[in-house]
Amino acid sequence: QRKIKTSLVKMACLCFNGDPVPEDPRAQFLGRQWETSMMHSCCDNPAGFLLSCFCSPCMAFSLRSRALQNDLTRYKCCQGYICAGCTGCCNDTSQSCPALCLCLEAFCVPNCAISATRMYVQDERQIQTDPCDNRLIRLNNFMQLLSCICSILAIFISSFRQLAHCVKLVAEIIYCIVQACMQAQTDLELTRHPTAQDYGPSATISKPPAYQTF
Repeated sequence: QRKIKTSLVKMACLCFNGDPVPEDPRAQFLGRQWETSMMHSCCDNPAGFLLSCFCSPCMAFSLRSRALQNDLTRYKCCQGYICAGCTGCCNDTSQSCPALCLCLEAFCVPNCAISATRMYVQDERQIQTDPCDNRLIRLNNFMQLLSCICSILAIFISSFRQLAHCVKLVAEIIYCIVQACMQAQTDLELTRHPTAQDYGPSATISKPPAYQTF
């Protein structure tokens, strides 16, 4: 596991830029770092990493609940970070049965649920983005896109089918590792700092910033 993760980190550092996306407001956060980076989260929080590997949706549900201080009346679909225009229409339903809606979000769109929780925690606590985190996220995004392209080509060109299967397998392994690193990072942050007040005066969250693709 460690050898695979080390290879991923080297690939991400060599091939992908660690700078934040243009106009990312999180780039303005100063002084406060994550308790651990995604790169080190599997070693600093092995239990959270393994739970995220083997039961990702359950971990996503738990982390969102903890991020909201177990007050699901504050729940919104993806906390309004992802496709706010589309998910906004779900708010009436989510207010009447937030636990069910969060469960559906965690199991049906786990990648969105995981990213939304991490961004919510980061914005609430004004945590600075780690460049290596950006590289790992971009590596994952690239592999998912590459897998999609290869799968489409395989529909029309039979010689691409074996390649498409191989790329899809690699992309799924990378996704599993990256999402587990992300959730282990968020879990450790919430464990050491259960509330935003642990850092001092809490930040005010206005309109959610632009979504960082995961």
